Amino acid sequence: MGSRARKFHEEAGDKELTPYEKVQKWFEVAGMEGYGGHDSLLPKIMTLESAIFDPTPSNPHNSQTVFSLTIPRELCNMSGSLHGGAVALIFDICTSTAITACSKAGFWDTGHVSRTLNCTYLRPAMEGQKVWVESQVVHLGKRLGMTRGEIRTEDGKVCYLCEHGKAAVGKSSL
Repeated sequence: MGSRARKFHEEAGDKELTPYEKVQKWFEVAGMEGYGGHDSLLPKIMTLESAIFDPTPSNPHNSQTVFSLTIPRELCNMSGSLHGGAVALIFDICTSTAITACSKAGFWDTGHVSRTLNCTYLRPAMEGQKVWVESQVVHLGKRLGMTRGEIRTEDGKVCYLCEHGKAAVGKSSL
């Protein structure tokens, strides 16, 4: 387990956190002073709007997160639209938080890494534009999972879509 994952688990302790609290705690750790990693900007510019985990018989890992974001200049290309690499970074982190929201002791709680990250670029989101980033868990097995994400404008126009394949790391108790 990496040092940030350890820090997350130390901060969360043995407390039973709500899905929202789990995601918020992860963002606090990612935004810690002195970290400076590729994802450290996101907690400073994104707002967690909701995180739900609502299991059903047909979807036992039914989890969704929603973030809002006003596109900052730092993430734009020279034409003033959200850069494709920034889109991938946002999806990588946000779709992963949907897994964090439904993780539990011994199940997807020791971190996860990307296997695939497929982004589809439909229309640009422009600097200064407010967007919503919605992510959901499609499937979680013992070691492999799939999430999906969507970035859309305030008026509901879809700008970007993604499908994110994940692999659990660390020891599983299953």
